[in-house]
Formats: sequence, C-alpha cells, structure tokens
Amino acid sequence: MSKIPLSLNGSGARAWFSVAALGAAQKQDVAPASPIMGYLAVGCGLLGIFTIGFVFMPLGLIFSIGALFRGQSVWGVVGLMLAVAGFVTSPKLWLIVGISAFYVMFELDEVLRPVFEFLRLIRIKDNTTEV
Repeated sequence: MSKIPLSLNGSGARAWFSVAALGAAQKQDVAPASPIMGYLAVGCGLLGIFTIGFVFMPLGLIFSIGALFRGQSVWGVVGLMLAVAGFVTSPKLWLIVGISAFYVMFELDEVLRPVFEFLRLIRIKDNTTEV
C-alpha cells in the first residue's frame, strides 16, 4: 500500500515500514507494562512503617502478593518485606494480636458471656457465635 519512512536521526539513514493490507493479520509489539502493583506494594509498605500501620500494612501485603502473582517478583518481595517491617513497627497491630492471643489462651468466652447477654437484652447484637 504505502511506505512510511522511519528514522531516529535526521541523517539519510532511513528504514522503511510497509503498511500491511487491510484485513491482513499483523503482529504488534506490546510495550512492557510498568509494575504498578509493585509500586503500590512498596509505597504502602513504606507508608505502613512511617504512618498509619494498621491501614497501610494490610494494603502493602495485598499489593505485594498481587505483584508476585503478576510476575513482578522483585517489587513483590520488597513490598512483602516492607509490610512485615510495618507489622513489626506498629503497636496497634501488636495490641490486636496480643488481645486475640489473650482471649483464646484464657478462654474469655465464659467470662464475657454475661456482657454479651446484657448487650442482647438492650438490643445490641454481637458478631460472635456460640459453640
């Protein structure tokens, strides 16, 4: 059909690109996608360390797992390490883990049962299930 001159410099060295006929199958090179998931993993991991850890640490963990599944292994591993560091440096997350372990270890279901029954009496529902 027509020829389009392609050149990266202004000299006379030119390459010619032939436009294929309409309807003919063309193989197009796809530009490599930027590792957005990896960027988000590292960014949320850093934010989890230096700002609100209980918000950004889980996001960094989710994004780093997503980056690992998308083939961005370096970004995913770095984001995973930063998410773990965000967990280690977050006092609120340690408090949540500690209270949960305390609750399970000392079987506080029996101790807190009157509180849950009182809350049911005043029409406040809890999200616990009885076993």
